[in-house]
Amino acid sequence: MTCIFGHNLSRPRRLALIVTCLAAPAVASPACGDDTGASTSEADASAGSEGSDPSAGSSATTNAASDPSGTEGSSSSSGTTAGDGDGDGDGDGDGDGDGDGDGDGDGDGDGDGDGDGDGDGDGDGDGDGDGDGDGDEPFLWNSPNLWYSVEDKLIYIALNEDDGTVDEIVSSTVMTPLIDGYNSITMLEDGSLLGARMAQSEDSTEIFHVPEPPIVASEITVDVIGVVPDNLAIEALYTDCEGRVYLMDTGANGSDPVGNRLIRFTGDYLQGDLNYEVITDLQNASVADIDDMAPGINEQGEITDGDGFAIDSGEVYDFDYTTGTGVLLGPGGTWGIHTLGGPLFTDDAARLYLFTLDAELIEADPVDLMLSDVLAVGPDVIGDKPKGWSGITGPLTDCVSTID
Repeated sequence: MTCIFGHNLSRPRRLALIVTCLAAPAVASPACGDDTGASTSEADASAGSEGSDPSAGSSATTNAASDPSGTEGSSSSSGTTAGDGDGDGDGDGDGDGDGDGDGDGDGDGDGDGDGDGDGDGDGDGDGDGDGDGDGDEPFLWNSPNLWYSVEDKLIYIALNEDDGTVDEIVSSTVMTPLIDGYNSITMLEDGSLLGARMAQSEDSTEIFHVPEPPIVASEITVDVIGVVPDNLAIEALYTDCEGRVYLMDTGANGSDPVGNRLIRFTGDYLQGDLNYEVITDLQNASVADIDDMAPGINEQGEITDGDGFAIDSGEVYDFDYTTGTGVLLGPGGTWGIHTLGGPLFTDDAARLYLFTLDAELIEADPVDLMLSDVLAVGPDVIGDKPKGWSGITGPLTDCVSTID
């Protein structure tokens, strides 16, 4: 483990695997820019995004626009015959006895009873109530994106759905005081973010929640949930196929496997219950110290959670989280790794991303770890920490669970 600023900085990681991957020749490592940290590219959220900005003073765009058409029309006509004035004996002037002039009794003339002509009751014809036909699933969980956090910054990386390159990087400022330490992060199934700050003394970890991550530059507050019991030093967070949250306990220190464990929250962690159970004892693992975790991909091209990737100070492993065994794939990144599933991209190809201490984002081939050129570099930070002092996360997509 590399020591920086007199502290041993280790990272956790996220489980990931890939079906196909855009890979380019050797990785380039451009020098860090002098960005101010507001945003590497001006962050105007594109139309059709659903990330909402919980902060004061700015707002993000959403694409789940509800269409409340479906008003119930009523037809009042004067009758003309047979004792009631309309010629049919019902007094409505249409001869059907329902008073709407179309013979179906719903007041819209289409015979479906909802006033919009599609039969779903929302006036948009797609059956999900919002007019977009996607079932109201979270935008961030269903689009290619990555996140990380350093000091008081939360950074959003919007990826191109066609080729996996970076469209923009947006930096928001976290106004809530957090522990000054290494940042772990995972995305939950509702598109919100769960973060962990490990104190530099490596004897405590603070958990926080970002309910509505902003996709435009904003000033935000986050919910500080509490400190993980037993003075654990947590280096990675991970969400599995069932939506359960895992933590990588770094054990005695951040440079060897002694005391390393994969643990999992057992209670309602968002409400402050941070109790946990041990899933795997990793102190005899073949990887010295796991800094970040990512999902994997099986032979059928499905995303998996128990078999994935691990990164340890720039060394990337194909890793089995239930046994602690891994196969070294090669060097790349520093402490951040994440896989995005094929359904997020138009070519249906899953992609593996690595993140460096200089905030460089790189794509890697999951088989031979051939690295692309640097896709983008994140913004500078004001403090004295490396601007890439964080793990990375993004959506998981549908996957096959191999963890009991």
